[in-house]
This record gives sequence, C-alpha cells and structure tokens, in this order.
Amino acid sequence: MDPIRTFIADDHELVRYALRKLLEDEVGIEVVGEAADGEGAVEGVCGHDVDVVLLDLRMPGIGGVEACRRIKECSPAVNVLVLTSFGDDDEVFGVLAAGAGGYILKDTRPEQVVQAVRTLALGQAVFDATIAARVIAGKGDDGTPPDAALLELLSDRELEVLRLMAKGMSNKEIGRALWIGEATVKTHVSHVLHKLETPDRTQAVLTAIKAGLVQVSDAG
Repeated sequence: MDPIRTFIADDHELVRYALRKLLEDEVGIEVVGEAADGEGAVEGVCGHDVDVVLLDLRMPGIGGVEACRRIKECSPAVNVLVLTSFGDDDEVFGVLAAGAGGYILKDTRPEQVVQAVRTLALGQAVFDATIAARVIAGKGDDGTPPDAALLELLSDRELEVLRLMAKGMSNKEIGRALWIGEATVKTHVSHVLHKLETPDRTQAVLTAIKAGLVQVSDAG
C-alpha cells in the first residue's frame, strides 16, 4: 500500500518541525513538503502528489481559508485537515465551506493527530468534538426552527446517522452506536449526501448545521 503523502503548512517553524517528526515516525505516512504561509501551501500542493494537507487556519498572506479554497480548486482529491484554536471559531465554517475535510485543535494529543490524518486519507470527515460544539452553538441554537424542507427529505434513521457524522464518527463507529452493519451505514450516508446535494460528509454536516438539523447536543 502506498504511504499517505502529507504536506504541512504552518507559519511556526517549531510546529512544522514537531508535526514532521511525529508523522515521519509513523509507518505508512510520508511528509512530502511544508510551507510557512498560504501561498507556499498552494504552490507546494497544486500539481504535486499529495494526499493530506495539514493546514494552519491563520497564516501570513492569503491565510488558511483562501489557501484551502485554492488547493481544492486545483487538486480536488487532496484532503485538507485544518489545524485550529479556540480563537478561530468564526473561521471554521469558512474553511469547511472552502472544502476542508475537517479540523482539529492545535493541542490535540499526538496519537490523535496521526489518527486524524489516517481517517481523512480514507475520505472520512474529522471533527474535534470540543470545538464543533462551540461552533455549532453559535450557528444552530439561535431559536431558528430547522429547515422543514430538508428535514422532510431525511428519514429518522438518516437523521440519526447525520447527527453522528457531525460528531466525526466513522462508519464503523456509527454502526456500533446504532447497532447496524457498516454496509448499512454506508448506504445511509450515501442517501444523506444525495438528499442534501452535497459531495462529501463534511459538506453534508455543514449544510445540516446551517439548516438547523444539527444542534449542540449532537456534537459533544
């Protein structure tokens, strides 16, 4: 199996060094480049063989949101994992809308960073539950009723699956939580993406949050 080719973009040299050492010590993961700003990230990823980009949300120049948008435009198959902090809550929706596959906190434990890279490389969304709850609190609990049209499209089971997707659960974890097979979960996820007219799990969750289908209690 080919290694997961990763690219690190962060304006702090120490952070880049720590991430590079962490990932290079892992079997099946290869660090193929790094950058200290948004422009460097775009240049280093576009047109190159990269699977996962670890992208700092706030960097000099164009910044993480615009860098993510440009990376996804030139290399749609690249998975973008955003490194964020509590102070960046307002920008998380922007970077998800730009095509990021998920986000983790900068103080996440090393083993969880590695797992996030592996999970994202499989095409599954990665959400830090703590910051997800804070972001959703600012978007989904303002008293606005859920979008009735979207709500009507989803079955009760599909809505359950969607809310567990918002927790960042994998198909296997969702299956265990709902006592159903992983193949059945995949079918439900496929139906959710189709009904919400979204290309991937991340965008489905983002749509659900904006529509009020997912609340704070769904992401803790």
